[in-house]
Amino acid sequence: MRTTRTGRGIKSISSCAGGVVLALAFGSAWAQQQQPQPQKKDSAQPTYVASYRDWSLFTYRDGNGKVCYIASEPIKKDGNYARRGPAAVLVARFPMDPPNVQVSVQAGYAFKEKSEVEVKIDDRGFSLFTHGESAYARDATADEQLIAAMKRGSQMTVRGTSQRGTWSLDTYSLQGFSAAYDAMLDACKKP
Repeated sequence: MRTTRTGRGIKSISSCAGGVVLALAFGSAWAQQQQPQPQKKDSAQPTYVASYRDWSLFTYRDGNGKVCYIASEPIKKDGNYARRGPAAVLVARFPMDPPNVQVSVQAGYAFKEKSEVEVKIDDRGFSLFTHGESAYARDATADEQLIAAMKRGSQMTVRGTSQRGTWSLDTYSLQGFSAAYDAMLDACKKP
């Protein structure tokens, strides 16, 4: 069965992205120094939970329940842009019936309309569609394939083009991804 992305999924991942970008703006060192905080019952503010090498786990509650996500920032940035906001890769688990895990990329700028983002993990390539400042896998099967490659890989590159025609090439470490992913799934089992 092929499940195509819906507006609900995009809206959900976009809502957590703002908190991640805010958290990542302080950098990984900031995240590692934070102590897990108890979360308010209906708090849409992300709460830092833990770090797993280059990936950090966050949770928050929306009107549908608990959302858990892991995020990482680039270890290297390249491109011909003058300036841009924080970049991040996120994997989120939403409180809805499966498929409920979604990968997204935030580049720190609005992507060129109808462009695609090229993701490479070791020698394997993936194509993500763009929507505003985010990029997503086309369906749940593509998310699963991307996550499987991220678990096996050591490094990931993300190349995108902005509305202005500038490009970026970000490199992400996948060290700690598997542990962070498993912790994310476990964190969302708990109410």
